[in-house]
Amino acid sequence: MLIISTIIGIAGPLVEFWYLLDYWRPETFTGWRIGLEDFLFGFFFGGISGLIYEELFGKHHSKRHNRKHHWLWFIVPILGSAILLMNLMVSAFGINSIYAAILIFVVTSLIILYFRHDLLIVSLASGILVGVIMLLGYLVFLSLFPEAIHRWWILNNISGILIYGIPAEELMWAFGWGMVAGPMYEFFTGLKFKNTSGFL
Repeated sequence: MLIISTIIGIAGPLVEFWYLLDYWRPETFTGWRIGLEDFLFGFFFGGISGLIYEELFGKHHSKRHNRKHHWLWFIVPILGSAILLMNLMVSAFGINSIYAAILIFVVTSLIILYFRHDLLIVSLASGILVGVIMLLGYLVFLSLFPEAIHRWWILNNISGILIYGIPAEELMWAFGWGMVAGPMYEFFTGLKFKNTSGFL
């Protein structure tokens, strides 16, 4: 999981290039357009998103089947493909970067669930949990920096719908990311959760 967190951490600053074009213009501690915060957010949020379901519900793995190749052989090309697709949607089709990212998350989660039906509950529960974490995090953030949304976000480029002062796109992004991150490790490693009597 540490490796996944590191990969997501590195991806954070990369996708920020697109978000800065049409979605938001946040301030950073360094004053640079892309800061250390982008890596730290990706690293920690990526790790939390991938573990929250199994930690909260006390899930444990059982081996599904042996793979001939290490899971890193799969995740790196897929991540690269996602970045290329992001660039295509934003640059060629003019889709706002946040909607492009959400669409990529939805498509990726559907691909995961197509091959692994057993991860449906993991995916949905993780999406909801990550969305709740994002909501609570923003409520704390906005209590400290109440003008941040109107100063940093380019609200004219998105729906303008605010939920408790938070752009709806942020919560959609969190839900979509949770649906991907929750079952990601199990999907790439071939693991599945042991059967329990509980619904989740």
